[in-house]
Amino acid sequence: MLIGIISKIGIEKSLDLSTKIVEKISSDHDVWVSDVDDIDVYRSKFKDTQLIITLGGDGTILRVARSISSFEIPILGINLGRVGFMTEIPYSDSLEILGEVLKDINKFRIEKRLMLKAIGISNNQKFELSALNDIVLGHQSVSRLMDIDVYVDSELMAQYRADGIIISSPSGSTGYSLAAGGPIITPEQKLMLIQPIAPHMSLDVGVIVPDHSKISINIASPNKAVVSADGFDEVVLGEKDKIDVEISKDVTRFIRLNNQSDFYKQLTSRLKRDVLKNE
Repeated sequence: MLIGIISKIGIEKSLDLSTKIVEKISSDHDVWVSDVDDIDVYRSKFKDTQLIITLGGDGTILRVARSISSFEIPILGINLGRVGFMTEIPYSDSLEILGEVLKDINKFRIEKRLMLKAIGISNNQKFELSALNDIVLGHQSVSRLMDIDVYVDSELMAQYRADGIIISSPSGSTGYSLAAGGPIITPEQKLMLIQPIAPHMSLDVGVIVPDHSKISINIASPNKAVVSADGFDEVVLGEKDKIDVEISKDVTRFIRLNNQSDFYKQLTSRLKRDVLKNE
């Protein structure tokens, strides 16, 4: 089996674990190792890679997912971060659990997560973005509100005056969208969420739309805006520019050790941690 190990090499904890994993599995498997920021250098290996092991938190997985999703490679995440909604193995037990997984990887559940695709025009050039969590449109100038027209399947849904707008997948509903006051959607749902950021005198709740919908966002402000995917790949947009967001044909695959999701357990744990942090 060809296995890719993706880590943040500049972090000592990550580098140390990566070295130990290579030592443990390289006698039985072919292995390549990359820093998360250099993953696309190894693109020629993706078609033959059967497993990606990520060392980090959800941010590492978001970066990896955008690169490998079209190759249908499952991800097994080892949590070195703070949140770890998408990771599966705790750092403390990682070598032992990884050994058990690789004995018979086919007996474990594959969880598929929806991804988003955004298509737009910037400076007369077409662009396309892919995201596991969210597509975010925000103002290039922090101190100014934006006027945004949002259409669902060509029908005007809302006109916002806000700091920006988030189009979120179910996975992204526990991220930036949640911080902006949006609802939580369980990962298996086939839905998209439209969540305004600090709206002023306009619809101030999130709107959930089905997965077959196309969401169109028109910029009605004269000032520049920035659109990003999972916090990466920022593209500058101007007045009257438009982006369309819909469900991607690609999905992100995760190896899950349990037959059933422990999403609610993870959610409760995170919310408790956030409450304690703010006390």
